[in-house]
Amino acid sequence: MNKRIFTACMAVACILPVFKAEAQSDYFFRSKKKKPATEAPAQKSKFDQTVTGAKKSEGPFTVYFTKKNEILFAMPDSAFRREYLLSSRVAATSNTREAVAGQMSTSPFLIKFSRDSINVYLHTPQVGAMVREDDPIVPSFKKNFFDPVLKAFPIVDTKDGKVLIDVTKFFREDEKSITPLTILPPTMQNANVIKGMLDPTASIVTEVKSFPRNVEIKSMLTYKTQPYSEPYTLIMQRSILLLPEKPMRMRLQDNRVGIFNSSRQYFSTDKDKVESFKLIHRWDLQPKDSAAYMRGELVEPVKPIVFYVDSVFPDKWRATIKQAIEDWRMAFEAAGFKNAIIAKDYPTKEENPDFDPDDIRFSCFKYATTTTANAMGPSFVDPRSGEIICADVIWYHNVLSLVHNWRFVQTGAVDPRVRKAVFDDEVMRESLRYVAAHEIGHTIGLMHNMGASYSFTIENLRDPQFTQKYGTTPSIMDYARNNFVAQPGDLERGVRLTPPIIGVYDIHAINWAYRLVPGAKTAEEEKPTLNAWIAEKKDDPMFTFGAQQFPYTIDPTDQTEDLSNDHFRAGDMSISNLKIIAKNMDKWLLEKEARYDDLRDMHGQLMSQYYRHVSHIMPYIGGVEHFEIRQGEENTLSRRFITKDKQRKAMNWLLNQARTYRQWLAEPAFLNKVEQNSGMTDLLGKAMVAALFNPGSIGRIYEAEQSGQPGVYKLTDYANELIDAIFNVKGNLTDADRSIQNLAIDLMSAHSGLSTESKNTARRLSEELDALSHKLSEDNLPCALGCGGHHAAEDGADSFFRLTAFSKQAPNEVIAPLLLQQLKRVQTIYRNRKATGNAADRSFYDYQLLRLERLMKTN
Repeated sequence: MNKRIFTACMAVACILPVFKAEAQSDYFFRSKKKKPATEAPAQKSKFDQTVTGAKKSEGPFTVYFTKKNEILFAMPDSAFRREYLLSSRVAATSNTREAVAGQMSTSPFLIKFSRDSINVYLHTPQVGAMVREDDPIVPSFKKNFFDPVLKAFPIVDTKDGKVLIDVTKFFREDEKSITPLTILPPTMQNANVIKGMLDPTASIVTEVKSFPRNVEIKSMLTYKTQPYSEPYTLIMQRSILLLPEKPMRMRLQDNRVGIFNSSRQYFSTDKDKVESFKLIHRWDLQPKDSAAYMRGELVEPVKPIVFYVDSVFPDKWRATIKQAIEDWRMAFEAAGFKNAIIAKDYPTKEENPDFDPDDIRFSCFKYATTTTANAMGPSFVDPRSGEIICADVIWYHNVLSLVHNWRFVQTGAVDPRVRKAVFDDEVMRESLRYVAAHEIGHTIGLMHNMGASYSFTIENLRDPQFTQKYGTTPSIMDYARNNFVAQPGDLERGVRLTPPIIGVYDIHAINWAYRLVPGAKTAEEEKPTLNAWIAEKKDDPMFTFGAQQFPYTIDPTDQTEDLSNDHFRAGDMSISNLKIIAKNMDKWLLEKEARYDDLRDMHGQLMSQYYRHVSHIMPYIGGVEHFEIRQGEENTLSRRFITKDKQRKAMNWLLNQARTYRQWLAEPAFLNKVEQNSGMTDLLGKAMVAALFNPGSIGRIYEAEQSGQPGVYKLTDYANELIDAIFNVKGNLTDADRSIQNLAIDLMSAHSGLSTESKNTARRLSEELDALSHKLSEDNLPCALGCGGHHAAEDGADSFFRLTAFSKQAPNEVIAPLLLQQLKRVQTIYRNRKATGNAADRSFYDYQLLRLERLMKTN
């Protein structure tokens, strides 16, 4: 044993370095003490190396924010089994042309994650098509509706069941799915939007916050804009919100009630076709006490709708805004819910340190300091169910000028309180309350109801008792503003001049959308009850929904900015009031030593209001009234053409206005004083004449003749009567008569195809009239309007509107000979009159005859 030990020791000694003799002696013969082991430090995993020093926060998954401003997600298996909403919001901006602070730059959209051994994939799930889980076609459905991949993130490492990915570029670069820049189709590339390239040297992720249900990521993005490379910088806040595992039960849409909705397709082996349906957008209101609710008692919801009001609102307006929000409580009470909607001020840091108006969890009423005269109320939904998750009202600073101008031109003749440059607070609060409540209506799901005001008569609108109860319209979601039908003295009699607080239709619509249906377990089981609620109101026109028309108005019963079911009398009465305002405006708005800019602007407001009334009459020419009918009902017409008598009345009304409006609206002394040229006022008259020769309107007159409906115009009768009304003028011609007749010849020459020169004239006129319409409609509170815009979502959210772009055109073989015949009639009229009248008339007739003769010879 000792020999083996000695031999082993000698072997070791042979391979050891040579030490001093005494050291060797010490080495072999000293007492053996154990030396502490010195292990090499364990090498950090790539996961740990990557997140070292990073700020860690926990939410739906773990988030790391490094010292280099990088974002990393550590995702457990559970994160891949859930769905989320991804939103992109402007938190601050250097240019408000595209969006204002607080506004969503894109509509939030559904996302989910999947993984393999290499990447984590960000999907945008298909929500437009559905199939029952146990349907045998499910395998095929999944293959044909695979959820597309928006982005792939390489896996950095895995630890404790979590995969680590770097998502910095997604939030720091110009990711198209969440870009703040407007992405336009090629046909709209010349639109007035900001275009530019991201400057990566001036773009960075600045902040990351996590909460149990969401992750909030803030980035600074800078673009070099075209064409001068000017910087455009935004602070963007992106939210990733964990959605409920079980979506809210959907409710099916019905065109007879105006609720925002999303389109879906349903595939089933039980059906002989692919079914299309729509689900409405609404908040998920559930009663705290279901039994009491079903007994008909008012019950508070488990989770009420809460709006936080921006702290920058002036104190004198903030209470009005909060009042307008909570005005909707009366509608929710009709649906069985008490205190369903609550208005609160922005909390302080002490009250709620987590509050952030740009966090998707909070719905806010936000103030935007811009020159825009507008407001809008978008809402954003869980596309799986239609549940409204979040909503905002964007309140632009200059909306005060909008409501001031409305009140002045619509009620100034009857209400002395509005005859001033700055309203008293009490008057302004009335108007602000209406605008705020209208926008909140959008945020709880209501679309515009442009047909509501047509249910009232002129007599209703001048009845003190009626107007105090119902205001100017059954729906504040209509564009029915102030009572321009009221005449001097009506205010003193007690006639209300403003819209209702909440309209009776609005209450009906909220009840239909939000009331729980006893016993129903599915959306299909709710339908009989929902249909019954509509049937109860069917015979009362105040509960009729009028869908918005796009892009043209062809149904005169369903218009914007109108009042009553008699547009002719309403227009006459309002124009009578406008004449009073025009005569007194410079005295009422007098500011000594001030320039005339404000008076010139207010004259433009008078023109806008006048043009609204003209525009209300134009759709009667070739007009079509629409009805939302169902099989089995007595009325089997889905559309009814406007009668000959009403169209004739519209023709004469428009021509009378074209001949007379300049006398009071374009008074030379006033125009000279305010340095206003008459070019725009002249276009008003041209617009009225052009409407009478509009090819779309003429096409619908022809279509009506073919329809077999009684009482409609025949196209030849319309043309004959129109030419008589324009050209068979008694006495000497006025300047207006000559202008009307000259334009009528231009339009007939163009639409008949006889004159290229006239075609060019008509084309230029069309462009001018489009510009006029745009200019005079600027103050109509489009609120990012309802056939899409900010109410839309990426999953196909929309509002029910009537598409009017493809109206029937009269065939050329019908319209060309007809117009040629009418031009020959004009020749005959001029020949018979050329020896009569004053010198100016004779010269006019001679010129037009020469023109017509050349036209006929050329063709």
